[in-house]
Amino acid sequence: MNSDTKELVNHISRLEGQLASVKSELIKHDVDCLRASTTLLSAARSFAGLRQKFTEAFLRKHFVGNVATRDTEKFEKLIALIRG
Repeated sequence: MNSDTKELVNHISRLEGQLASVKSELIKHDVDCLRASTTLLSAARSFAGLRQKFTEAFLRKHFVGNVATRDTEKFEKLIALIRG
């Protein structure tokens, strides 16, 4: 497993933990909605970050070798746009 893949898998594991935390909060008899909503917001941001990292890793793996030298700057600008 390369370092990009390992990083993505670790990110997914953290996201799964956040979602499990929200789920366990919601099945309590006395739900702490503030806590659940805060954790859910963190999970949403984490998912957005995961999507960004995955897209960047995908593009680098499948297109970097195919990007012509004259297009390298455009490719890097695309990566910067994805990073937001």
